[in-house]
Amino acid sequence: MRALALIAALALGIAAAAEEPAPPDESRPEEIVVSGVRTGALDPIPIASTDVLFADDYTAEQKSLADLLSETEGVFVRRFGGAGDRAEVTIRGSTPSQVVVAIDGVRANSSLTGGLDLTRACLPLLERVEVTRGAGSAQLGSGAIGGTINLVTRAAGEQPETRAAFSGGAFDTYQGSALHAERIGSVDASLGYCGLSTQGDFEFVQPTERGDGVTANFEPERATRLNNDRVQHAGTVGLGRALGPGTLRLTDYAVYSDGGEPGFDGANGPTAGQRTDARSRDLANLAQLRWQGSAPDPLGDEVDLSAYHRYEHTRFSDPIPRSAFGDPIETRARLETLGARAADTWRFTPFGQALGARVQLDGAQDWLHASDFRAHERANGGATFEPTLRLLDERVLVSGGVRADGAEGFGFEVLPSAGLAIAPLPWLRARAQAGRAYRVPTFDELFHPDEGFIRGNPDLAPEDAWNYDAGLELALEELGPLSDLKLGATGFRRDIDESIVWLLVGPNTIRPVNTGSATADGYELSGSLRLTRFVALAAQHTYVDSRRDANHRRLPSQPEHETFARLQLGPDPVWKVVGELSRVGEILVSEGGSRRLPARTVWSASAALNVAEWPDLGLGRIVSELWLSARVNNIGDTAVRDAVAFPQPGRNASGAIEVRW
Repeated sequence: MRALALIAALALGIAAAAEEPAPPDESRPEEIVVSGVRTGALDPIPIASTDVLFADDYTAEQKSLADLLSETEGVFVRRFGGAGDRAEVTIRGSTPSQVVVAIDGVRANSSLTGGLDLTRACLPLLERVEVTRGAGSAQLGSGAIGGTINLVTRAAGEQPETRAAFSGGAFDTYQGSALHAERIGSVDASLGYCGLSTQGDFEFVQPTERGDGVTANFEPERATRLNNDRVQHAGTVGLGRALGPGTLRLTDYAVYSDGGEPGFDGANGPTAGQRTDARSRDLANLAQLRWQGSAPDPLGDEVDLSAYHRYEHTRFSDPIPRSAFGDPIETRARLETLGARAADTWRFTPFGQALGARVQLDGAQDWLHASDFRAHERANGGATFEPTLRLLDERVLVSGGVRADGAEGFGFEVLPSAGLAIAPLPWLRARAQAGRAYRVPTFDELFHPDEGFIRGNPDLAPEDAWNYDAGLELALEELGPLSDLKLGATGFRRDIDESIVWLLVGPNTIRPVNTGSATADGYELSGSLRLTRFVALAAQHTYVDSRRDANHRRLPSQPEHETFARLQLGPDPVWKVVGELSRVGEILVSEGGSRRLPARTVWSASAALNVAEWPDLGLGRIVSELWLSARVNNIGDTAVRDAVAFPQPGRNASGAIEVRW
């Protein structure tokens, strides 16, 4: 915890510098001392390790949701290719299925697939992304062993707004989006669309595998990603209006995707072992009807009622058998979920202190129908009680909670949690939390059909974990020539029983297995500042040590070290130039480290100009913003892989135009 000590020492020094000076000596000329320190105020986020990422902070940088999350401490995004290819999020060494991803507060990763494919969520349709690291089972239910991510879609503001964007780049990749939001009488309405088309035929370097001391080299050394085209369409609708003492809102998010599935590479020959005819198609829709408002006595002070429906349909086909004795593959699966949630919050002021209590009941029913195994269904639900006490003018916050969570076939579990936050000064806060999390296997983990390179495991046991973390945060509005200075350091630990991990169990086959008792601990460091209005710098570093308790072998699929740094130049919103560095440490492919992927450093850059700010053009009378931008990814053309058989593109460039009015 050396980083925590450094921040504490800095905080004490600043506090001493900010003390009032002693009365001046009348016998000497008066001295005026300028300390150069102006304290700021921390965001009102208590206890939990939480970041809120606003999409508009990255205007004209051509970023995806996966890019945005990759810049957050504690978060690692595992990518399985380029644009449109699957990307999964892990937090503090978790698996993707151990992170609950929600859209407008409703769980989006389902009982079928576990982790959500981040490419199915379109960043231009989102207002902000809320990332909570550590125990997060209280409101979103079981599964949040690593943490939670909530994607908040755009809604109407005070003024009507229309925005549109289009980009084109390498590998015949084109993306476009449009969104309009406004208040029409008593109704606020928003409608958005996002589309992508790509051939995805990038060149890559074949892997040089090291397994048990043996090095395997494949010919040719460089190959082209085949059968990697994809078309995707996504849309969102939001309608809200006042109803009684609250607001009723309907939201719907839908996404359709169709494309090739090249699968594993890593073989000799012109195709490098890739599938040339395998295809996938999926359709997903998440609809929610939600009412929030004050409640009549004696129900409480705030009531939140919601009902939702989630639908998924997937299809995978490969007409070419994988072996001389194999058969063509044709699988279909359909999953539906119907759920509801009711929450009530009470507020009291005993002894002049603020006390709040939240009670929540939720439940859902899943139905799975598939072409290659029998139908399954599962009911799940839970009840939550969360009291929160604010003391000493909210300088001290104490929270507790307990959730009873159950799933059909796996019984009920009790998930307690507790937290403490202390803010002796508005710009300094210490916090700590602990909580239990629990996750039952997904339908995919249990029953995934054998597709030649991937299959399920019906003998899996549930995961059970405890999360602990403690951190220190500091925010200064001004420190000499620096402004908007923010520093943070957090140490964490997770103890888990029967962790479920997808592992390579054969030369070309992965399946989920229980890896037994495991531990993940480490630390997160973050900082950001401005140097005049033209220079902004942000950086974060995460260290995770994931290992089996029995023999202390590292667990696969996670890097130990990950660093991200960002330098922005320019008076935004006039123009900006952004340079980024991403450093990812060595990634183990197999448990124990007999096979591994090398560490890598990747540089990227973008430049953007808002021509609406040029008064001579007169565009400011028509549009509020009109950005022209260019971006280069992986400037050094580094060979990048997060999984051994799924290469990512080398150097590539794109250009874009974005407009708002």
